Order: sequence, then C-alpha cells, then structure tokens
Amino acid sequence: MKKNIIIFGTKLAITSVLIFSFLSCNHTVKSNEANSSNNSDLALVNSNLEPTTNNKIPDLYYGVDTRFAAIKKTDIHNATTIYDFLNDGEAQQIAHINSVGIIIIKDNQQSEIQEYGESDQLTDAQLKILRSTDYFSHFTIRTEFKEKNKETGKLDERFFGPHITVVPDKQAVYIDGNEALINYLKDNSKESMTIIKGDNLGAIKISFIVTKEGTVSKVTHDAMTTGYSSIDKKLIELVKNIPGEWTAAENSKGEKIDYEFVFTFGPANGC
Repeated sequence: MKKNIIIFGTKLAITSVLIFSFLSCNHTVKSNEANSSNNSDLALVNSNLEPTTNNKIPDLYYGVDTRFAAIKKTDIHNATTIYDFLNDGEAQQIAHINSVGIIIIKDNQQSEIQEYGESDQLTDAQLKILRSTDYFSHFTIRTEFKEKNKETGKLDERFFGPHITVVPDKQAVYIDGNEALINYLKDNSKESMTIIKGDNLGAIKISFIVTKEGTVSKVTHDAMTTGYSSIDKKLIELVKNIPGEWTAAENSKGEKIDYEFVFTFGPANGC
C-alpha cells in the first residue's frame, strides 16, 4: 500500500510539472504574438507619417529694384558737388577730402572712363562724364577722406564708394505694389527652398525690362548663382511670369520708355 502511494505521488508530481511547462510555454507564445502584433501596428502607423528633415531654411532676402542706388537724370544734371550724392550721415563723417573719383561702371566692372578731383566740388571733366550718362548706366563716386575719430580726436583715413544707377524722373511701378510683387516671388518659391542644406546658399541677380507697353521682357540670369540649379531655374521662371500690370517709366519729355529692374535673391545676411 505504501509503495502504491509513493508511485502515485511521483506520477502526480510529474504530471503537474508537464502541465505547468505547457501553460508557461503557451503564455510565452501568446505574449510574443501580441508583441509582434503591436510592433506591426506601430510600424504601420509610422509608415503613414510624413518624412521629416533637419534642414533649416535660412532667412532669405527678396528684392526688386534698380541695379544700384537710383538717382534721377535731372538730379545729375543739377549736381555740382559730391554732397549731391551722399546722405546726411555720410556727409557728416567727412572732415577733409583727399580725392574724388567719378568712374563709369560697365558689365559690373569699373571701366577706363574715370576722372579725379581733389575737393568736394566736381571738376568740369567729372561733370561732363556725369551729364553724358544715359538712363540705366552706372557709375561710382570714390571719395577718399579723413574722418575725425570721436575717441582719439585723430583723423582716420576713410573712403566711400557708392554705386549709382541713372534713372528717369518717372520710374516704372508695379500696379499691385512692391509688397504684392515680393509676396508672389516668396509664396511661389517656397517648395523649391526645402533642398537648401545649412548655410550653403549663394545669391543670384536676375535682370528684366519693364517695357514702355508695361510688360516684362528680356529676363536674364544676370550674375551669380544660388548654388542650386533648380532654385535658379524656378526664380527665373517666376520673373518671366510675373502676373499683373505695370505703369511704364517716362523720360523728361513725358515719353514712355523701357525700364530695367534687378531681382536679387539670397541669404538675408549676404545680400
């Protein structure tokens, strides 16, 4: 009897171990299946997310203006001193003038057409050059001078070299306003800017003519590049297709004439 009890107890213990092992194994399988299912669901959710980018688009500059600082041809005709070309802040810096050069700019380079003087009064030769300039020609006035240092009281050597574009008295105007023009260029080029990587962006200048009929013509990749051919191409396309109307420029006789603009684009800290 005692022997039978021992045998029965041993069988019971073995049976219990087998049952426990089966249940434990079954639980592990279900747990793994559940985890696998959850991971699959998570992967499915992630696959529906839009890809993100760490590229940060830099602050951008959009500008449409004359090539250089504009001055009316009639103002050039009336000019007699360099102060007719300087703002108040620049004029106040001058304590003594060393020399003044009038230099014609062609193809974005200083030409050989140059005349120099030694005072603020423009010489006859300098006035002759200035008054012979046509609309949308360009020149620079290089003024070398001494400025009084406010801290030391000594005279420091300085120079100005503003570049200037000759324009008619009545300039061409975008009827919807300059802000609307800039917004058109910004809004329609946003998607193209997503390819910019870091600070790897150059500036570009695109010139165009507003004709005497008030249409955009002769769009030209004028200088430089952004470093991204697709962006250059997009900006040129946008300039060619500027919507809306323009009021044409007029000369001193009231005759409508063509007017040159330059669209400049690039990083805000580099244009």
